[in-house]
Amino acid sequence: MERDYALRIDSLLTSVRASLDSIASYMRNSIGRGAISDDEFKRLVQYIGRSMGETVKMSNELYRIFPDIVPEELKNPPKKS
Repeated sequence: MERDYALRIDSLLTSVRASLDSIASYMRNSIGRGAISDDEFKRLVQYIGRSMGETVKMSNELYRIFPDIVPEELKNPPKKS
């Protein structure tokens, strides 16, 4: 796999996670308005959580192959002496 290809895939995975988060937020905000019950939300949001987890696993695999594409915010901060 080419590095730039992995970088683009990771970017797309980030977008997928943002979309999944939007779906969960939309459902959560609809509880109490009759659109979805609390029990339905709890059941359905588990699918979103599992999906997000799998996209994170895929990103982590790309980071293992290409450590230089790890986003700065995910890198460990330098240790203070």
